[in-house]
Amino acid sequence: MKEWRTRAVAGVGGIAAIIASWGIGLFEEKDQPPPPTLSAGYPIPAGEWSLRFERVSRSDRLPDGMMISRSGREAIILYVQATNRTTRSSNSLLQAVALATSIKGVDARPTAYLMRDHAIMTDLQPGLPEEVALVWTYPAGQRIASRLRFDVMASNFKPQDNLYAQPLWTDAHKIGVVDLPVQTAQGGGL
Repeated sequence: MKEWRTRAVAGVGGIAAIIASWGIGLFEEKDQPPPPTLSAGYPIPAGEWSLRFERVSRSDRLPDGMMISRSGREAIILYVQATNRTTRSSNSLLQAVALATSIKGVDARPTAYLMRDHAIMTDLQPGLPEEVALVWTYPAGQRIASRLRFDVMASNFKPQDNLYAQPLWTDAHKIGVVDLPVQTAQGGGL
């Protein structure tokens, strides 16, 4: 009987903790103001990156010229100027921009192309502004909105992490959204 009481009290305490944490989470979410709308055409400091959103288009071709419509896909291409603000080469740009508009069957993450040579991007060097095309593909024939929203994410710099005492970019968070009208590339004219 004593063991049963102990288990019942532990179970009730666990359920109370779950309900309390759920309630606190709802309260914190409710008090969050909506993220600001950021302007295209101007540099946006986003943690590791400085980003300038130029335009977005839809096309049947990738920036390297490959026609993806043959494989039943179309592309959303976001043109940005990206500058790595750190001291190390990085490809974390792919985590700094997210497609916020819901499109059925769209890629979860973009593929980045350097516009100077139309090749898939690996790392960007520090301090050098680069014209980049971020590409999401989706099923051909899928309707997309006339305007698309993109979340802009930033990380905080921590001079020393707790494990190796090395510098670290951490705690990714949304700093705003960019809303752009969609242009249609004529004949894949990229």
